[in-house]
Amino acid sequence: MFVQSKATTHALQRNGVAIQQRRGGNETLVQWQNGDQRWVNTKDLAGEIKLIAPNGIQAESGHGYV
Repeated sequence: MFVQSKATTHALQRNGVAIQQRRGGNETLVQWQNGDQRWVNTKDLAGEIKLIAPNGIQAESGHGYV
């Protein structure tokens, strides 16, 4: 379930959770264990990518965020 960055050896970018994807799956929004969220190139991720919000994130008002 956790993904790792192949593009960096920075210790803070380990054990990330894939939240959602954009641009045809070429970019993945990852939240790292230090709380940092970034869009990263999907090809730069190691590990099985299972999205925790495959249909986008819903706000309480019902509007979707992408």
